[in-house]
Parts: sequence; structure tokens; C-alpha cells
Amino acid sequence: MDFNALRLKYHGDPLKMDEILQAECRHKCARKLPRTLSHDGFRFPSTALAEMATAEPVADFHARMIDGASTVLDMTLGLAIDAFAMSRRGARLTGIELDSHAAEVACGNAEALGIDMEIINADSVEWLRNTDRHFDLIFIDPARRDGAGRHFALADCRPDVTAILPLMMEHASRVMIKCSPMIDISRLRADTSADADIVAVGTRRECKELLLTLPGTGSTSAVTVDDSGEIAGTNGHNQPEPVFPTPGAYLLEPFPAVMKAGPSQLLDDRFGTCRIAPSTHLYCSASVPGGFPGQAFRIIEVHDFNKRSASDIARRYGMLNVATRNFPLSAPQLVKKLGVKEGGDYRLFGVTVAQNRKILIITTNDPTDNTPDSAADSSRHQGLHTS
Repeated sequence: MDFNALRLKYHGDPLKMDEILQAECRHKCARKLPRTLSHDGFRFPSTALAEMATAEPVADFHARMIDGASTVLDMTLGLAIDAFAMSRRGARLTGIELDSHAAEVACGNAEALGIDMEIINADSVEWLRNTDRHFDLIFIDPARRDGAGRHFALADCRPDVTAILPLMMEHASRVMIKCSPMIDISRLRADTSADADIVAVGTRRECKELLLTLPGTGSTSAVTVDDSGEIAGTNGHNQPEPVFPTPGAYLLEPFPAVMKAGPSQLLDDRFGTCRIAPSTHLYCSASVPGGFPGQAFRIIEVHDFNKRSASDIARRYGMLNVATRNFPLSAPQLVKKLGVKEGGDYRLFGVTVAQNRKILIITTNDPTDNTPDSAADSSRHQGLHTS
């Protein structure tokens, strides 16, 4: 449906314009808000808030993270999906929204969903400066966009969390901050506190956010919030020696949130995996470990990256799904360099391993031997070798 064409057609008719807005927002949010949209009375104040709304599985995770807090302040209410999820967990919610229309719509939505919470139309920072109330938890999702584009650093968001962190800590036992997944974790701690607990939250396809909680113990963990397993824990030190990937073994690619958190030692300890290099975020195992938070690909060939191997691969594999990890070329650049077409039943990973060695790993999703030409012979050799 062309919603822009409908707006042009019904321009000047406020009732029709609102109908178009609701239809477009429901279309945009059908996958991430199915439970909420089962209520016919739920309404959207704008397409911008619809696009920025937290997906229900992520909001449910936020609600689990409030960890017994009975009073919660949401300083950036927006569409209120997070606040509604926390309220369902039994917390008494106070939500503050700067935009008067969004605040009014949130009040109606809370009533439509049967949620009892306090909604205030105000500047949340000024409101906090002028109140003597104290909360078990303050939750804030600072805006990362303005007229100039998208921001990632906390100090560039609105409100500036780095400036108001002391104020929030004065009014709450704990503070939970939703941050951009693009922020470097070490930078995030430098901007807030070295003791912050940070959870990388994501789906199978992408890291959605970094969730920071203060006070904490300085832990870094990751969670994937779809139907896969979860992995959580501190990022290990004293990492084991990397291994060199070999045909017959499995190349393991963690889900994006797990890669962001980088708990290499935890993965190795829990699943018996081994890193192929410190900064490549890929692992090897002789078999597919049950419950591993990621995807497993059977390795069928491994080659050094050079002209001869590139020519040979192009000759025997006409099509490849190409990815790169810690590699000097991007995936599109490597496709062009190899002279192959994208697609097919095989994957090629361009990666960097120990001693800055550049290699090409060819894998398949199918654990049976169906490799072209002579590759099947080499793929039968099992095992892992330390590099």
C-alpha cells in the first residue's frame, strides 16, 4: 500500500490522515509488536515513534532485568512499550514524555491495555531536578537522532546521559540506560563507570542495543532474545591459544549480540570451542555443540588468500555466499576479487588468523559430503590444530 499517495489524496482531512497514520504504523510494527497490536484500541502518535519502538521480545527482556524493582521511572516514555512490559511484571511505573501528543496517546494506550501507570507530560530532566521522589530503578532510552542524523555517543544523545547521571543516581537505587549497539564497550564504561554492567542484546541477525546498569560489578554479557538459547557472563581473560580451522571441523559464528560482548573465554569453557584468532570472533569445534548461541558451518576447504587460490576457487565454485571477519577486504570487494557470483549452497569466509595470516574458509550448511570436485576428499579429515 502506498501510504504517501493516500496522504496526498486525503490531504486536509484530519480523520483520514489519522486513519492512514494508524494503518501505516500497524504495518511497520506488525512483526515487532504482535501482542500489543492485538488490541484494536492501541494507537500511534507518529511514524517516528513507531519506528523507534522497542520490539516486544526486547522489552520483555528489559522487564526481566528490573530484578524486583517495585517503583520505576521511565524518563523517555515514547510509545511506552518498555514501560508497559515492566508494569506487567508488577512494577509501579511513572513515565515522562516531553511531547504532549505522545503523552496523551500513551495515556489512552495504557487504558486500552489495562495498565495502571502514571504518565506525565514534562521535560524529564527538569522534572527530576524538581522532585524529591526516589525510585528503585530509572530507565532511560536517550534519543539518538536529530535533524542532522543519527548519533551514537552518549554525550551526543538527548538527553545527555553523561551530564545527568549523578542526578539520576541521586533519585534511584539503580539506573538502566539503553545505548546504541555501535558504541565501543570500553568507551561506554569510560563515559559512565568502570563498574557498569553491560549486556549486549540482540536477535539472530543483529545486535540491537547495549543495556547498561549502574551500580554494577563491571561485567559484560550477551543475550539473544528470540527462540535461541542465551549466554551470559563476564568477558574472560587468560584466553587459550587460537586454533587453525581444518576441513571436517565446524566453524561457529556467534549471534551478533554475543560477538559484541565478546565473551570468548565463556564460550570456550561452556561449549568446548576454540577461537581462530583474538579479533576475528569465529570459533572452531570438532562437532556442533548443543545450545551454542550462533550458527555452525561445516568446513570443507581452507586456503591461504592469494591469486592462485582465488583463481582455483572461482573455477570450482561459480557461486558463493561471501562474508569477511577481520579481513582487509569487505565482502563485496572479496566477491569482486574472486570473480564469483553471490548465492548458492556454499559459504566463504575471508578471515585473519594468527600471525596476521589471511585465509579463505569454504563451508556448507549441509553436514553431508556434497562438495564439488576434489574438495570432498580433503573434507573428511577431522580435528583441530593449534596455530
